[in-house]
Amino acid sequence: MTDLLLAIIVALLGGIAFFVKKILSKTESLESSFKPVVPAIVEIQGKFSQAGHNILFPLTVTPGSPLKLTDYGEQLMESSGFDKILKNANNRKILVDFVKAMNPQTPYDVQECSIKGIQKLLEKNNPILAPLKDYAYSTGLSTEILVQPAGILLRDKVLKEIDL
Repeated sequence: MTDLLLAIIVALLGGIAFFVKKILSKTESLESSFKPVVPAIVEIQGKFSQAGHNILFPLTVTPGSPLKLTDYGEQLMESSGFDKILKNANNRKILVDFVKAMNPQTPYDVQECSIKGIQKLLEKNNPILAPLKDYAYSTGLSTEILVQPAGILLRDKVLKEIDL
């Protein structure tokens, strides 16, 4: 009787393992199928933002205070090379000084000035931010998608250097 019960338990566990493996293999294929969806949604959100409509589900930054990068936002900053731009002491100084020149009075001001500063420098074709444009071009994304997460990273650098 014990051997029969043990055989049934082993068979059940084997069946469960089979179905778990089958489910996991299906979700892996779904994950790769949905990979291009995230950038597409970010692009759509960027277009809505340009048209003056607020989107309540930002994918590059988390809601709340202070804003923080999502995993996707961090990935964009690494892939676009903005992380490397900020690691270069000369580039960081230029960017931080650009924000300081806007005379932000509060941490919120620093955040807004950082985001606007990135946008202005992109519009002025500042060579420091050329890697962002190259990345946007090579991936088919808009630079608008990169502005906010880049501004958040810059905000953090500026806040370390000023006393608010």
